[in-house]
Amino acid sequence: MALPETDICIVGSGASGGVLARELSLQGLSVVVLEVGPWLDRSRIPTDSAQWELLTQQYFYADDSAEQLRRDRVTYTASSDPSFNLSRVKAAGGATMHYEGFCARPHPGDLRRKSQTGLAVDWPLSFEELVPHYDRVEAMLGVSGRLDNPFEPPRAPYPNPAIEMSCAVKRVKKGCDALGLHAAHAPMAILSRATNNRAPCNFCGGCWSGCFMGAISNMAQTYLPAAQKTGAEIRTGAMATRVVVTKNGKRAAGVEYFDADNNLQFQPAKIVALCGNAVETPRLLLMSARSDHPDGLANSSGLVGRYFSCHTIASANGFFNERIDAYKGPNINGMVQDYYDHDDKRDFAGGYVIALRNAEGGPLRFYKKYAAPKNLFGSDLVAFVDNQFGRSASISAYGEHFATEADRITLDPQEKDTYGLPIPQLNINLHANEHAMLRHMKKTVFDILEAAGARDIGEALAPGFLGTHLMGTCRMGTDPSTSVTDPYGKCHDIDNLYIADGSIFPTSTAGNPTITIQALATRVAQRIGETRRR
Repeated sequence: MALPETDICIVGSGASGGVLARELSLQGLSVVVLEVGPWLDRSRIPTDSAQWELLTQQYFYADDSAEQLRRDRVTYTASSDPSFNLSRVKAAGGATMHYEGFCARPHPGDLRRKSQTGLAVDWPLSFEELVPHYDRVEAMLGVSGRLDNPFEPPRAPYPNPAIEMSCAVKRVKKGCDALGLHAAHAPMAILSRATNNRAPCNFCGGCWSGCFMGAISNMAQTYLPAAQKTGAEIRTGAMATRVVVTKNGKRAAGVEYFDADNNLQFQPAKIVALCGNAVETPRLLLMSARSDHPDGLANSSGLVGRYFSCHTIASANGFFNERIDAYKGPNINGMVQDYYDHDDKRDFAGGYVIALRNAEGGPLRFYKKYAAPKNLFGSDLVAFVDNQFGRSASISAYGEHFATEADRITLDPQEKDTYGLPIPQLNINLHANEHAMLRHMKKTVFDILEAAGARDIGEALAPGFLGTHLMGTCRMGTDPSTSVTDPYGKCHDIDNLYIADGSIFPTSTAGNPTITIQALATRVAQRIGETRRR
């Protein structure tokens, strides 16, 4: 059965797809969003249960755990460092359904790394061009923050007051103060006061497991319901298999997909927008190859899948003599940006941000992280947990990754997913600059904990990649030979095919990418609307 043509078909309902759906339906366009995952029922979020740590996986993979996990698989090429896992959620709202909500804007220099360092490329737009889009997104999300970060570019006040620093973050802040570092309130996409029938943060500490209170401004709490109210259809159980183009190969005709009953369908559309992520979007373009696009769609430059980037991470944890209860509060509600902006005096290019955390988890995570490695049993185990639970704290530093062409996403030549489609294969490595930055990051987080009075300080994670911040692979630019899209996300090769997710980042920047993905998607939606009205 032929489906009616829609003005725009969006693949993916996460940070960028949700924004596009709302912004374009608000402009009066007919919108269909294809999302492979289901709607997650907020009432089933397990953080109000005594066994919430055991129930988390059942919440995210409620329908068919094995199948959902399989759909998320990737493989690594032999030359990669496969010491990290990609963290993705297949659901309406995408990865925002378990994100921590840390949403500090980048700084102007993030978009000018080539000019500053000679490495990478400059973005084809300025930070100032994105400011009104950041403002619009933050208002929609109800971002909570305070203007106490001396390194942040001048800006308007945040929509909501900052979430107060927890006991643990205040304790770690003393270490920052002693070292002359500037610990500030972290801007968070988490409500500090009730808004639109959503409750403020209750400091349960379960952000990564979803927000039972509805305080986290994920797509399912914000943009997707707003999009539905203005006519957008969110079609779940829809796995995109390829973008179909017209006979002349110049325009997208729509998207082919498997529906919830595993039937192959075709959604015709006047415009197609890809909003998966920096892994799934190049995968779909590569799977869409045909005789006149033998290397995949939008790939005349050969750069689809290339310059794949994640942030790097260095984390430390330690114990305090007094209880600080770092399992209470938003997973992040403090930050340090003293090393964020590039400085020629350092032995690495770019910079990093430090997150002060409340993500220690409950007793089960404490046992797995701290007690199990000690092989404690019986009364020794009980005494250790009784004496030490609530006294640990962790902090993390996220750094830039300067990707090369060799850092890329390809299609696995053998492995298939449950739909019979090739799964994505990753090839990504740390380079000399990342190693130098990671050494600095590790020393800084250790120094902070030591200055704060912590003992038994150690690595919380081996320094390496953070698999939640996915960027690059379809970079934007003005030259079709060195980029996949133009500065507004329109593919150079296909007139009506847009990309609005983290794929179009030319460089990784030093900060969490979600708020910038959303600002860019707002900008893309504005351009699509302008184009449609001409």
